[in-house]
Amino acid sequence: MTSPQSAVPGRGWLFVGAAISFVAGIFAIISPMVFGYFLTQLLGVLCLVSGAVALFQAIFVAHRPHRFLSLISGAIRVAAGAALFFYTVAGMAALTLILAAVFFAEGIVCLATSLRMRENRAWIWLFLNGWAALILGWMVYVRWPVDAAWVVGLLYGIQSLFTGSAMVMLGLKSHPHG
Repeated sequence: MTSPQSAVPGRGWLFVGAAISFVAGIFAIISPMVFGYFLTQLLGVLCLVSGAVALFQAIFVAHRPHRFLSLISGAIRVAAGAALFFYTVAGMAALTLILAAVFFAEGIVCLATSLRMRENRAWIWLFLNGWAALILGWMVYVRWPVDAAWVVGLLYGIQSLFTGSAMVMLGLKSHPHG
């Protein structure tokens, strides 16, 4: 049986993750519309690139199993990426609804995980992070699509600060090995 402490990543990685979460969160809160627009365009580019790679592999790799499915998957990613990149405002509205679902899922996972690691002194921080994610998910959902232009950036920023705080507390309360 593993101890609750062994379920926590190395302290150094928790602090690195926390720093990244804090920086992203602060930028998103300071300029939520710019961050939301940037995030939508970035996701569009990532979909375009991954779709192009999938199409290339489906067409040019000699022994590609499921070639037809790979072609369809690549084409869908290219289409989704183009839509997000070239129709960014509509993409932000779609991402806002997806963000609500992600927050709900993250909240449920954080709550369940925190309850499983109650022997760890920092479990309460993960528990609070779970509730924060659930509340933010509900806030996004009830105001969709009216607030889609700025809500992705602002609420992502808030959640990112909660996640960074939970990581710091887990790192501080964990054993220094790892």
